[in-house]
Amino acid sequence: MGQTCRGEAEDGGVTQEAAQPADIRALAEYFADLAGSVDVASGERPLDRIVAIAARALPGGKHAALTEIHGSGPPTTGASSDELPRRVDALQYRLREGPCLQAIECNDVCYTGDLLIDPTWPRFGPAAVRETGVRSMLSYRMFVGPRHRAALNFYATAVDAFDDDAVAVGAILAAYCSLALVAEKRGGQVEHLQRALAASREIGMAMGILMTRDQLTEEQAFAQLRAASQTLNRKLRDVAAEVATSSEPHALRVIDGPDRVGGSPDG
Repeated sequence: MGQTCRGEAEDGGVTQEAAQPADIRALAEYFADLAGSVDVASGERPLDRIVAIAARALPGGKHAALTEIHGSGPPTTGASSDELPRRVDALQYRLREGPCLQAIECNDVCYTGDLLIDPTWPRFGPAAVRETGVRSMLSYRMFVGPRHRAALNFYATAVDAFDDDAVAVGAILAAYCSLALVAEKRGGQVEHLQRALAASREIGMAMGILMTRDQLTEEQAFAQLRAASQTLNRKLRDVAAEVATSSEPHALRVIDGPDRVGGSPDG
């Protein structure tokens, strides 16, 4: 399989197949339960643990990493499941091309099933296969802030390692990781971060469901939740929990579809 990058579709959604809401909910709950075991008081950076969990949770994946770009600075690997992603990322940064950089710069989701034959990154692809053995990569742009960009990346040594189900699961993992990253950057103290991660459970699950069900970007999914929170005069976490636990795909009509909420998220 060659390279596929999913950006904005004409209707504003992400051009990917929508997974079944029940399946997505079960997977989201599985990941959120694991992420809830992170003990930030232990001195371990929560994102290190979360990225390691993500690597195991994604079908077909064993390796994952978080790429961050602060302002106009160079890309860095902020967390990784093991050493392999860091080796792959170092090649991307040095050669200034690759799936994670492309996802951050111009696409929401970037996937390649075989770096050896994919012509999209003529220098990085062959070098990555030769030096690390990685053949498949899947990268998601994460919403953090205007001057803080990031991507969650998955790596596999098998060809065509990530199928459509893996792409759907990855959207949930990316949504949760982006919220955890924001919590870490803004939380400051450990107790604040613990509360933020607990709230991110419901929000991350709801974002993943909306992204895969309605083919939304992370920014659009979060805007849907925030707009519904304001419209219904309810806490964002409570609205997210209703989306995550509802047995009906369209139970929360106010956020049913990318264009059905009146006004802007801040209006």
